Amino acid sequence: MFNRIALLLILIIAVPYYWLLMDPGPTSVPPRNIDIARLRSLSDSQSGPRPVAIEYAAVATDSRPGTLLVAGGGLRYDETAVLVWRLITPGGDTVINSGLTSEQAMASGFARYHPELQATVDSWLTAARKIAFTSEEIDHVGGLVAHLSENLDLVGKVSGNRDQLKAIRSLSPLTTKSLPAESAILVDQAGYFPIAPGIAAVCTPGHRKGSEMIYVRLQDGREYLFVGDTAPMRRNVEWQRPRSRYEAEWLGAEDRAATLAWIKGLSGLEAREPGLKIVYGHDLGWLTDPVAGPRFAPAAPSPVPVNEGQAAR
Repeated sequence: MFNRIALLLILIIAVPYYWLLMDPGPTSVPPRNIDIARLRSLSDSQSGPRPVAIEYAAVATDSRPGTLLVAGGGLRYDETAVLVWRLITPGGDTVINSGLTSEQAMASGFARYHPELQATVDSWLTAARKIAFTSEEIDHVGGLVAHLSENLDLVGKVSGNRDQLKAIRSLSPLTTKSLPAESAILVDQAGYFPIAPGIAAVCTPGHRKGSEMIYVRLQDGREYLFVGDTAPMRRNVEWQRPRSRYEAEWLGAEDRAATLAWIKGLSGLEAREPGLKIVYGHDLGWLTDPVAGPRFAPAAPSPVPVNEGQAAR
């Protein structure tokens, strides 16, 4: 009798645990092709200097069980972050994502917020020529939305796909008239479009409808692909596993099959293009690794405005 009860308890615990946190999803889904030649061509189609360097700001950080962002990733905690990237370019920078406010960070579950780095990001946004996003979620567009009431000129810098622009309009009524219904930059039928010299993007719906990957080629020829929430962690691509079902479907609204197809596409692309560096969406541990990481420069902190909300430390 005791053995039967123990077996029943194991089943009650183990089956939901596997289904929610370990199951890799529909592994038979075929990979989605990422046309790197198309991205290179589009990035070259814009006249002007390409970016010369990249720096990043980790505006909010947290430690989360690995199995949340990588199905079957174990209970060891991984360092994650809300990341913003500045593509330093002669004549005008491009910024990827925009950070978020302290209130948005706490609502999103991040344990630590760094207002001095968000202040730096705010200065990047003000000075940028272009602002692009890898997703329409609040930890990507929140910083922009928070400052539109003070600086509506930021709207003219936005280069986003239709679903991203729709989300920004819904979050900031001020943009209803000033933000175009669709991106001012032509998105072709396959979802590819140029952003700036050396920079192009492809729509990759799955994690969210407005998910996209952003390709960057620097003046010295180094190439990067910012993959956003499609692959938040390095192990997503290494293991070809998406987020856990609990994180993706119970807490979110992800199409895991579509996301896994893009992850498989990234794995194949990485094998074919060893010189191309994939930049993962939230993997702070990988980003700061002096060997495996991309060796981007961390942003310098800036003075925090007096009226800045109190942040979690």
